[in-house]
Amino acid sequence: MDQAGEGTFRSALKNAWKITLPALLISLGFNFVSGTFLGKYFDKLMISYPVLLVVLPGLMGLRGNIFGSLASRFTTALYLGEIQASLRERRVGENIYLSVVLSVLPIFLLWIVGTLKTGHIHMAFFALLILFASTVFVSLLLGYSTAIITIVPFRRGLDPDSIASPLITSMADLLTIPILIFFILMYEYHEMSFYALFLLSLLIILSMSMHYRIERRTFFEVSGILLVLSAISSISGGVLQSYSEVIHESAIVSVIYPALLGSLGNYGGVVAAKTSTRLHLGYFEGFFDESVVKEILALITTGFVVSGVIYSGGYLISELVLSRKVVFYPYFVPMYILIMSFVMLVSAVFVHIFHRFGLDPDNVSIPTITTIADLIGTVFAVVIAGMMV
Repeated sequence: MDQAGEGTFRSALKNAWKITLPALLISLGFNFVSGTFLGKYFDKLMISYPVLLVVLPGLMGLRGNIFGSLASRFTTALYLGEIQASLRERRVGENIYLSVVLSVLPIFLLWIVGTLKTGHIHMAFFALLILFASTVFVSLLLGYSTAIITIVPFRRGLDPDSIASPLITSMADLLTIPILIFFILMYEYHEMSFYALFLLSLLIILSMSMHYRIERRTFFEVSGILLVLSAISSISGGVLQSYSEVIHESAIVSVIYPALLGSLGNYGGVVAAKTSTRLHLGYFEGFFDESVVKEILALITTGFVVSGVIYSGGYLISELVLSRKVVFYPYFVPMYILIMSFVMLVSAVFVHIFHRFGLDPDNVSIPTITTIADLIGTVFAVVIAGMMV
């Protein structure tokens, strides 16, 4: 399929298997690293930092949302010729700064909800410091990674929409949990170093604010939807924390949790990004444009591989790395296919709705659909855990 126009199902299938699937599999590798950390330290979060467990789904999802949207904005701007394909472009730096700020804002709402739910007031204060510092450092890494993942493929004639969203959202998952655990351990064992890193994160925000300006329209458009989605993400966190004991007992679910949420969000993100780009370029016709339907059907065929890798990878990590016994669950793959198909269909519809209401789909569609995918994935994880325990 060409980068913005119509194409046959065969070309959509080729694009799905040759471009999107490898990106999804790389993303799963990132997710498994993150899942290994989560599986290993899940009991610590469950017992000592329940506030962070409530915040975790929103922290993972919204961070991926923000930088998935950043990748979509970069791609659209590149196709329209609004920015040059260069990492030194000033608008690239401004968009990265905007994304860092947007990453920091939702953690306060998520933290308040987590504190109210768990009632751990004293520990909640230190949890907020951990969240703030880890968010700033992760956001900087993700911001510049997004620019590279979007600009470099575009220079080489590849469609960034096919690879940027899966890679960047899974990089968000990869970095979020290990760096969060790093700051927790730093706080517990090297308190002075922890406070030094916290002060450094404040200085970074101050320095960027002096060098870059924020585009107000984009800021208010994205921050508004992020606050709404933060509230939805807090529901996912509440479910995760409430059923944390069941998830911990199942062994495999805490390991595959990042891969489950990440992959569902990635499928929705790919469809949202492609649909958004077609809308901007005038190729989109109706809620279920023929080319979008072909893309969704092609992506569904890759779901069998992705779901198989998720379950088998989680099984091996749980058994061999974490030494946890896992009960086989035979319905994982068909249930996953149904859920990912639903997520992609909803994604295409949401992009069209946002466009009709005058909202830029690049800014709001990916955050919305991945947050919905996180909630669905969390419920799915709890169901699986309940069936296995």
